[in-house]
Amino acid sequence: MANTQALLPDSEPEHPFRGKVNEVIGAFTEKNIESILCHEDERRKRKSVFYRAVQKTAAFCGSLTFLWIQVAWFAVWIAWNAEFKSFDPYPFQFLMLVVSLEAIFLSVLILISQNFSAIESERRHHLDLQMNLLTERETTSILRLLSKMADKMQVSAEDQAEVDGFSDNTDPSAVLQQIISAEHKHGAKT
Repeated sequence: MANTQALLPDSEPEHPFRGKVNEVIGAFTEKNIESILCHEDERRKRKSVFYRAVQKTAAFCGSLTFLWIQVAWFAVWIAWNAEFKSFDPYPFQFLMLVVSLEAIFLSVLILISQNFSAIESERRHHLDLQMNLLTERETTSILRLLSKMADKMQVSAEDQAEVDGFSDNTDPSAVLQQIISAEHKHGAKT
C-alpha cells in the first residue's frame, strides 16, 4: 500500500482519521496528479521573466515576513525621526508619500498576480468541466448497457424506470439554462 505520509506536505502531519487510498486508485491518481503538475510546471517555465517576478513579489508581499519587515521599517523610521536626526519630522509627510507609492505599486502587482491566477483557475475549471462532461457521457453509456442487460434478464420496467430516465443524454446548455432560470427566480425573490 502506498505511503500516504509521503504525499502530504512537510508541514502537515498525517491526520489520524484520514483514510488510505487503495493501491490501484493510488497509482492511477498519482500518475494523473504528476502529469498535471508537470504540465503546469512546464507552462510556468515558458512564462516571461516579468510574470515570474510579479508572482514571486506578490507571494512575498502576502507573507508574514513582509508584514514584520514593514512593521520594523515604520518603527525605525518613526523612532529615528522622533528621537534623532529628523529628516522627516512629525507628521511624517515623506513617510506618507512612500507608503502611498508603495500601496499603489503593491496593489497593481497584486492585481496582475490575481489576473494570472484567474487565467490558471479558468483553465482548471475548463478541464474540470470537460472531465465532468466526459464522465457524464461514459455513465450514460454504462446505464444504457445496464438497461439492455436488465431487459435481457427480464427485470421489471418499474425497477428500471429510474435507470432508463438517467440513460438519456444530458444537454449541458439546457442544464445551464435551468441554473440561469433558477438564479433569476431566486434573485427576484430577494
